[in-house]
Amino acid sequence: MTLQRTLPTAWLVLVFIAGSGARAQEVPRLSDNELKSVIENVHHVRDRFEDALDGDFKHSIVRGPRGEVQVNQYLDDLQENVNRLKDRYNSGYSASAEARTVLQQGSDIAGFMQKQPDSMKGRSEWDRMAGSLGTLAHAYATTFPLPPEAAVRRINDQEAAEAAKAAAKAADGFKKAVRNDPALTKEQRQALEGRADTLASACKDVRSRLNDHKPATAEARQMFDAFQQVSDASSFASSSTQSALGPVRASMETLRQAFGVMPPPAR
Repeated sequence: MTLQRTLPTAWLVLVFIAGSGARAQEVPRLSDNELKSVIENVHHVRDRFEDALDGDFKHSIVRGPRGEVQVNQYLDDLQENVNRLKDRYNSGYSASAEARTVLQQGSDIAGFMQKQPDSMKGRSEWDRMAGSLGTLAHAYATTFPLPPEAAVRRINDQEAAEAAKAAAKAADGFKKAVRNDPALTKEQRQALEGRADTLASACKDVRSRLNDHKPATAEARQMFDAFQQVSDASSFASSSTQSALGPVRASMETLRQAFGVMPPPAR
């Protein structure tokens, strides 16, 4: 098996955080290029884990959650599925189904390894692999080990950028509705128009970062804050103006999924 390039030290910190069960919203969103590096690392640590296992164990049969398993055959299946994820993932295809398969197989192994002593050959290599799978799970808006019936979905940079573009356009449409709303005082109208401008600008910043495949978590936080301010201030507007905020809200939902951010509690 060929040696793959390992991730830099900063990524190892991210792997540790994700593998330790941190909430998704506490870990920055991975760009498409960063996720490619994570998938490469999963490929690498899987090889190292298999290499470190005892030869007799690899040719044994163990009982898993789905019945008896031939260990070397299971490892071959995992290798094939990791390779499929690595080959198919690109900016136009998030490979969510392929990621689910890898995470599910990894979760089965995690259940088995949890019952093994620390003296087992390959245990340290597994700990490293589990950390990498934790980072992979975060990128697909879930956790590792994979919970039962968990949704596994990745919104890539391009899809998220399109949502940010749509949100900016919808914010401009909302501003026009505000301008013509007789239910608002002049001061309320001016304040709400200003907030709509701030929101549209924040959406454009997020879109620009995503189009360049740059980290955009900080910009996204500003965008979500700007949207919350608009949403709060719109309570004084007429029902038709509040309805004009609907398209912005729909795009925000997509962007919250993309960045792993939960919506604020209802007020």
